[in-house]
Amino acid sequence: MAHLEVEGICKGWEFPVIDELSFAVEEGEFFVVLGPSGIGKTTTLRLISGLETPDAGRILIGGTDQTRLPPYRRRIAMTFESYALYPHLSVYENIASPLRARRLPANERDKRVKDVAELLRIAHLLDRRPGEVSGGQKQRTALGRTLVADPEVFLLDEPISHLDAKIRHELRTQFHTLEDLRKVATVYVTHDYAEALSLGDRIGVMGTRGRLEQVGNPRDLFERPANLKVAEHLGQPTINVIPSRIRRDNNGLFLDSETGDLRLKLSGESEAALAGYSKDHVIAGLRPQYIRPIDEAADGMELLSAEVDVYEPLGTNGIMMANLGSMSLTALTDPEKHYETGQKVQIAVDVSGLHLFDADSQVRLTGIT
Repeated sequence: MAHLEVEGICKGWEFPVIDELSFAVEEGEFFVVLGPSGIGKTTTLRLISGLETPDAGRILIGGTDQTRLPPYRRRIAMTFESYALYPHLSVYENIASPLRARRLPANERDKRVKDVAELLRIAHLLDRRPGEVSGGQKQRTALGRTLVADPEVFLLDEPISHLDAKIRHELRTQFHTLEDLRKVATVYVTHDYAEALSLGDRIGVMGTRGRLEQVGNPRDLFERPANLKVAEHLGQPTINVIPSRIRRDNNGLFLDSETGDLRLKLSGESEAALAGYSKDHVIAGLRPQYIRPIDEAADGMELLSAEVDVYEPLGTNGIMMANLGSMSLTALTDPEKHYETGQKVQIAVDVSGLHLFDADSQVRLTGIT
């Protein structure tokens, strides 16, 4: 079994970068590490590949400790964000380079290079050099060099982040269908939440000092974020963050924004989340899809008066910044409607979509379903 285990690895220079990071990736699993730039994602891959040596902790592949092995003795293939192609070699020779290093027979080497090139739709480019192909084709060449290596672990460092939207979508589709990726443990790092949700069998959201804030399947992380940081990482436009106070009266339980511009009557699920919660302050999170301009609110929705600050038509939907006075909310709109800055609107808020977090620790209040 070519599974990967990362056990308590630490790495720092003049400051700590990775601090007791642990996770495991099973054979055939596509594990995505999600986080902003500079958080330690690439450092993690370099530690796994042997390009960096951890200050503490262990890296095991197939149950064997490989922490101190040099890179060439680990059966790991890595695709770099910056392509890292040999400019003087053809696309064919770039893809074949790990096979030459392993001294595979020429006929086997040729077959594997051509099979991978066909899979990635770059067979017609094999005679060209990297300077003669597009950015997307360079990235496919770098990916081909990784796939052809027949490793036990694939490491993919934001391999499609610099490509245009159409090519990114096409390559994401190919990641789903590449059988070679489903035979080994794959670690894919990205700052793009859409890539993470699309590709990951499981996702680990990376926080400060390289620690994973939460690990789980895409649906669980999106619908039940463990803390506010995870909630803000997943989703575009990002979740609305509303510092609030809890108010109780004879009519039920209410959420009042600290600015005083928003009052929401909480649903039974939110009341369950607050059971036993002794503080008056809470942080509410509400994703834009639960806020919409509307003429009439449905059951379970609050209707609020607002003014349009910014409206962005995006074709399949629109994004509106709705001003409620001292605060604004980001809302999604129907694609066929258009709004002007300063226009008065009514927005409906679906309180069933509320996420509630502790005001101090920003940890999710777990009673909510």
